[in-house]
Amino acid sequence: MQRPSIPNTRIAVPETTLPHRPNPHWLSEIGAGLMVGLVCLPLSTACGLLVYAPLGADFIGAGAAAGLYGGVVVGVLAALLATSSFIISTSRVSMALVQAGLTASLVGNPALSGHPALIITAVTLCLLLAGIWQILFGVFRVAGVIKFAPHPVLTGLLNGVGALTILSQIKPFFQDASKMMPDHPAMLVFAVLLALFILNYPAIAARVKLPSTVRRIPGSLAGFLLGTAAYYVITGLSPLDLGPTIGKLNIAFPPHSPLLPLLTETTDSRMLSVLPDIVIVSVVLAIISTVESLLAYRTAQNLAEIEVHPVRDLSAQGISNCAAAIVGGVGGSAIPSALLIAFRLGGRTRFTGIVAGLTLIVATFFFSGLLAELPRVVFVGVLLVIGVILFDRWNLQLISDVLRKDMPLVRRHAINDLLIVLVVMGVTVFQSVVAGVIVGFVLSGLIFVINMSRPLIRRSFTGNDIFSKRIRAVEDQSVLQKFGSRRVVLALEGAMFFGNADSLARRVKQLYNQADIVVLDMRGVSDLDVSGAHVIRALFDKSRERGKRLVLCNVRPPLAAIIGHVIGHRPDLRPLTQDLDTALEWSEDYLLGHYGGRRSDTSATLPLEQIDFFDGLPATEMCELEKILVRRDFKRGETLCREGDAGDRMWLIVKGSVSVRITTETGEERRIAGLGRGTTVGEMALVESGPRSATIVADEEVACFELSRAGFDTLLNDHPVLASRILGNLAREFARRLRRTSQDLRISNL
Repeated sequence: MQRPSIPNTRIAVPETTLPHRPNPHWLSEIGAGLMVGLVCLPLSTACGLLVYAPLGADFIGAGAAAGLYGGVVVGVLAALLATSSFIISTSRVSMALVQAGLTASLVGNPALSGHPALIITAVTLCLLLAGIWQILFGVFRVAGVIKFAPHPVLTGLLNGVGALTILSQIKPFFQDASKMMPDHPAMLVFAVLLALFILNYPAIAARVKLPSTVRRIPGSLAGFLLGTAAYYVITGLSPLDLGPTIGKLNIAFPPHSPLLPLLTETTDSRMLSVLPDIVIVSVVLAIISTVESLLAYRTAQNLAEIEVHPVRDLSAQGISNCAAAIVGGVGGSAIPSALLIAFRLGGRTRFTGIVAGLTLIVATFFFSGLLAELPRVVFVGVLLVIGVILFDRWNLQLISDVLRKDMPLVRRHAINDLLIVLVVMGVTVFQSVVAGVIVGFVLSGLIFVINMSRPLIRRSFTGNDIFSKRIRAVEDQSVLQKFGSRRVVLALEGAMFFGNADSLARRVKQLYNQADIVVLDMRGVSDLDVSGAHVIRALFDKSRERGKRLVLCNVRPPLAAIIGHVIGHRPDLRPLTQDLDTALEWSEDYLLGHYGGRRSDTSATLPLEQIDFFDGLPATEMCELEKILVRRDFKRGETLCREGDAGDRMWLIVKGSVSVRITTETGEERRIAGLGRGTTVGEMALVESGPRSATIVADEEVACFELSRAGFDTLLNDHPVLASRILGNLAREFARRLRRTSQDLRISNL
């Protein structure tokens, strides 16, 4: 599964549109804080309405007050306790929905049914526990684990929360299933039109050419203000029913704490029966708050080079939620959209968050009467917008990948991820947020186990399909082609453990019926347990019994250590970390030693006439050519030529082998080919009279014949027929090597 980290494409903002101000000004901080406070006002109120909605219309005012309390406490305390920055914390709809789900379940619970005050106490206790969990997440650095939660689970959860948010606002209009038309149709149409306006506000503002200052107003605030004004205009001029206002808010200073009833004996006995549900929901609430805060921190770091301290910052979020619970507020966390607004307006320090919190305090305690006159339908529109925004754009990418047929692996992963997203979303909508999270993690684990249990063998090749980079004489190459089925390469992929290692062992034993060598390319093996290492040891033992050879390559050092510990020291064991080309070259040499006939003794000097370069030359011409050639000997590790040297000579190898190496842009020296007896090296630079494109180094003691530029010119001038035959042989060799390169490229893309 693909996961990487946890991206959120909805909040990505190009740096070019958000210039960084390294020297914040206090006027900018105040302006940013005021604007953010106004934006958080309807959001906090809406969250409170959402949490208290299952209790009925009589608790609308109490819900609005709880939302405002939470926005004030979470915003101010997080700004004071966390690392100083423009990161804004306030009430979150995702957290409010989890609390609302708990409220709805407790309304139907016999222990608390008919006791709304106790239900509020239970929901508030859940937030208090969530805050404690979040503090522990920060102190014990659990956040490092949480942020690696499967992204499809989080996406499915966000989709489900978004759908629940939309349904929670639409459902009250369709209480009577026997009616074709919704209740209060004018109110529903107004809310939908307001939501569409908020979603498209930037385009609308640009289309009607509003002043730049007006365009910079966030769409949610613009919609909230315009919707409120439109409500009073429409209700004042027409008989349309757009619904009531919020009504009187239960604002008190100091706020009354819903946790006080926990101190009585009767409450303790009632709460004990629902305590398991409260604890489970509190953990989910803490995880959601932590993940959303981490997303906000990442957004802030993308905007400006600020330093985030997870222990301090997450602990600050937890303390803020504990304090919000004590005063009867709803939960909150850092919010990306609000910090984007703060950054745009010049906010850079904690003072922005403090001013935003103070703005909410003033609105809550000094203008509660004015807030009571806000229309409920406006909050319905705001919540509809939030529900739409919660749907991750990654859903579209998943659907696109599922429809792709040209990349089967990508399509398979996309189908798995989309299945998780849909299941988590469905369970979240039709059951609960908690059930959605649990099912998502279980399903992710099952799919992971299924994927890990897939056959290890991704691709298999015989010796007729894949060769090393070593250039060999035509006769040697024909031997390798003839006995190609005697060596097999298995490319492995995935985790090797007890569930799939046995199937690999059976496949290798079957191959030994025709093959002498089996090469296991473990480049794609991501993990290996001890049982898998024991299977490899058994394969080595079986290979030795049957006179076969098992070769491992591209084993990652940690996995090689596990295998080495289980297998122990074996004289015939080749290095496990060798690359595939080295393993292929060794396997080719092994086969040539068994089936190469008179050419099998690689330590002997090959007669000059057996070199492909002289194919078709009569004895008289060979004599003329030998007069021009110069015998050269090189020791192991000695350099024949270096990259960039003048291409004034070539070599014909009759003993030993050489490696062709290039220097990469990073300064690393990489082997790109090897050449052995019966081949030529350096001929390309000689023919085109250009500088050397690579360095040539002797792998062992090398004997060769050197043809210099002067000797080559002598051939062209004095022996044109001989020269034309040699050039023809060279052209044929170039074509053969080019064909090999094309075949290697095809293999590498499989």
